[in-house]
Amino acid sequence: MTENRYAITPLGRMLLTAASGVAVLAGMRAAAPILGPVVVALIITIAWGPGSAWLRRKGWHPSVAALTGILLGVIGMALFVALVWSSLIQLQANLPNYQPRLEALQQTITVQLSALPFDSSRLFSGDMLRPSALVGYAVRFVRQVTSAVGNLFFLVLLMAFMMLEAVRYPQKLRDALASSSTGVEQFNRFSVSIREYVVINSIFGLIAAAINTALLLALGVDYAILWGVLSFLLSFVPNIGFAIALVPPALLALVQFGFVRAGIVVAGYTVINFVVDNVVKPRFVGESLDLSALVVVLSLLFWGWLLGPIGALIAIPLSIAAKFLFEGFEESRWLAHLMSDQGVTAAQLVASDAEPIAASGSKPD
Repeated sequence: MTENRYAITPLGRMLLTAASGVAVLAGMRAAAPILGPVVVALIITIAWGPGSAWLRRKGWHPSVAALTGILLGVIGMALFVALVWSSLIQLQANLPNYQPRLEALQQTITVQLSALPFDSSRLFSGDMLRPSALVGYAVRFVRQVTSAVGNLFFLVLLMAFMMLEAVRYPQKLRDALASSSTGVEQFNRFSVSIREYVVINSIFGLIAAAINTALLLALGVDYAILWGVLSFLLSFVPNIGFAIALVPPALLALVQFGFVRAGIVVAGYTVINFVVDNVVKPRFVGESLDLSALVVVLSLLFWGWLLGPIGALIAIPLSIAAKFLFEGFEESRWLAHLMSDQGVTAAQLVASDAEPIAASGSKPD
């Protein structure tokens, strides 16, 4: 009788689970400034892992191969962050120089609109649309972005320690999960999926960014390399990353040269990214991603809300991790099934592979 009095009903269990989930999400959102760089460093470490293994296969000593892989990864990431940071510093210093061009563009637009049958004189009459105010907004925004990029050197330090730990981690994992071959297999499948997604998106994002940069250099748009780096980073943001990466170079081309070259930038970016993202890349990403289109969009919204801009960049790897986590438990396997684009989870594939083996090993009496 006493045991029944304190038993949890299904409704109570559901409410308790929901409350626990809300508490965990609130904690993650509060810790986003620290949690975001940690997760990014972890994803980069997983993606960079095969580098040391490749050196070992080439005959390098394991210690030398591991140290070389760590140094190359950390130095490469540090140089990347330093390049972006220095470019932003230069952009922040030169933004006020664009104010005269912005004023001339505003006058041109006002003259052209005066021919239309409505009063266009009030269009730029507000203080918020004055060229000096617009330049001020841009300077403050770039200053904030520069400060955020400067904090990414913390990410480089995290990567160094994670890569050092990653050398011994596979053996630790095998020892810890020696009694559970399924756990080791799930972790290996998760690592391979993350690695494939990051590598494939990096390759095609780099291709699109290089072509975009060449286009901007040919048109004479300032800071073409910075906008190319932005294009590469936002290639990891599904659906809207391309549009966000297009805005700064298009606006700068408009201020520098006018509507014609700005239109060329928009058209060129659109064609380049459409071909890469919608024609070429899906042939390689489709099987490795195994997430439905709806899940991709919801992942972008959810992780972006939870972790901020960094969450939007790593939304897909985090969703892949969540999917593999759901597959590890019978109670949540249906969620992994809903997230899958193929409709079959990895756990089901493992089970289906195990059945023929079990059948072949059994002998009739």
